[in-house]
Amino acid sequence: VDHFIANSRNTARRIMKHYRRESEVIHSPVQCSRFRVADRTEDYYLVVSRLVPYKRVDVAVEAFRGLDARLVVVGDGPEMKYLKSIAGPNVEFVGFAPDAALAEYYSKCRAFLFPGEEDFGITPLEAQASGRPVIAYAAGGALETVVPGKTGAFFERQTPGALADALRAFDPDSADPREIRRHAEQFDESVFKKKILDFVTRKYEEKN
Repeated sequence: VDHFIANSRNTARRIMKHYRRESEVIHSPVQCSRFRVADRTEDYYLVVSRLVPYKRVDVAVEAFRGLDARLVVVGDGPEMKYLKSIAGPNVEFVGFAPDAALAEYYSKCRAFLFPGEEDFGITPLEAQASGRPVIAYAAGGALETVVPGKTGAFFERQTPGALADALRAFDPDSADPREIRRHAEQFDESVFKKKILDFVTRKYEEKN
């Protein structure tokens, strides 16, 4: 391998740990053109995820058992039956959503919840491209895409109680949807394409 590109600083650290090699960080792209900022929001929080154990959707579902708020879960997977069994009446599972419906869910939610840990994580950026704040577990790639106090908030322990506390403390109405959208545009696919082209061109010229 001549050069490594990492999709996050989080991934770059692991490349250094295991391969002892430096990486150029070029964040994964979000297609901002697929999403829009809505004129109004509705009274629900949102999770968009494949329903598998490591995504930790259970943390969000359990957090809402003690909250006077509504949670919508978009996505399908082998944990669907289990998650429904632990959910209260204020949690709605809608299964798979096509692109247009998904964009609508993003744009109308009060805030997007990201309870898992990912190398990067594209769904928080899709939510931010829709102008919505993100409440995320403070680990992995989310630390590079969510700006506390500006585009969302973090919770430090991956537990229902910690997420519930963060939900109570964070006011989604205090966030500026246009500012959140501008933040997401820094990760747009057009930016990604330029950075990839610049990287390849630079490395080619260095070698020749």
